Amino acid sequence: MAYKEHTLASGVRVYWDPMPESRAASIGVWVRTGSRFEATEEGGVTHFLEHMCFKGTTTRSAEDIANEMDFLGGEMNAFTSQEVTSFYATVLTENSRQAGNLLGDILTNSVFDPVELERERGVVLEELAESKDDPEDRVMENLFRIYFGDHPFGAPILGTEESITRFSRASVREYFKTHYHPGNLFITIAGNVHWDEVIDALENAFQNISVRNPSSSLLTTPVPSFSRMEEEDDYEQVHLCIGLRGLPQPHPHQTALRVLTTHLGGGMSSRLFQEVREKRGLAYSVFSSPLSFSDGGIVRISASTRPSRREELATVLVEELRRLEKIPLTVSELTRSKNQLKSSLLLGLESAGGRMSKMGRDLLNWGREIAVTEIEQWIDQVTSEDILHLVQELKWGEEQAFSVLGPLSAK
Repeated sequence: MAYKEHTLASGVRVYWDPMPESRAASIGVWVRTGSRFEATEEGGVTHFLEHMCFKGTTTRSAEDIANEMDFLGGEMNAFTSQEVTSFYATVLTENSRQAGNLLGDILTNSVFDPVELERERGVVLEELAESKDDPEDRVMENLFRIYFGDHPFGAPILGTEESITRFSRASVREYFKTHYHPGNLFITIAGNVHWDEVIDALENAFQNISVRNPSSSLLTTPVPSFSRMEEEDDYEQVHLCIGLRGLPQPHPHQTALRVLTTHLGGGMSSRLFQEVREKRGLAYSVFSSPLSFSDGGIVRISASTRPSRREELATVLVEELRRLEKIPLTVSELTRSKNQLKSSLLLGLESAGGRMSKMGRDLLNWGREIAVTEIEQWIDQVTSEDILHLVQELKWGEEQAFSVLGPLSAK
């Protein structure tokens, strides 16, 4: 069934991916703002605002919002990244109208109550403390800091204790007015919904959205730095993250990069899993994953090991990267990685939430919905020579950023 599009009277664009056999519906609101759009002194305000949107509107209290979604038997949540904030709800198809109303209410009528703001400040500070207690979060945050340097991508999405403490109701409201307007957000829907009814609900829900001329942000392009950061702490293991040059999204070699990182660390048959865990017993888990932005990217490799074996682990990882620069993937390796990538794509689209999310990311990254058959063609067209040339172009064997965390003085 063909996709449908509609523009609300408020100017908000709506896109629908019909799923006639589904009993579920998923609605997502995508706002083109994230931590990279923050000034240094307001670091973390995008994420804090995301929290505050659930803390009461002109007609619903924070408890009302939580109770209403639970009453519908659905899930409502949100996330903040470097370049986008998304609010979404997944419900039974007969409750899609109410879910749309609820999402519209929190995104147009939030009051940012001062009492709730102070309470949520405490919650976010605890979230920040929890992240600092997690070695995987910390070692990754350190990697971004050294790889991206002073660029906003190098700053933590949650902000810092100092910046979170500074947020005022006025500053949060001003950030909301600046970024939450029809020209900066859109809605994606997937599932078996009554289109006219949902559109009618969204028309009402988003009629109060503030209309503002798009702000012109002068964004700087990130320049990667390949250095090393070591941090001592009393963990059982040493946690290691390697940062490699990635690609922006979209990029003509993006699909080749996905095939490559799947081969490198995308499963139990991957090159790193076999070499690091199965052959040498150096780590319980090891993986690689790409992260792409509109004008930059990074590929991350993560693993943990005993203090006495950390140098051996780092050496093995770099050796495998250098092998990739010299030896093409075999036909079997290439086919296996392509099949894994296709399976991940197709299985992820079995759910309404997966379809809604894919549509949103397609529109953000490519400006249009990308058909699954088109993506499969892109995957099929990748060759071993493409992979070899890409690794050489990205200089993975020569340029790596290292983030190391743990009992570094232990033997």
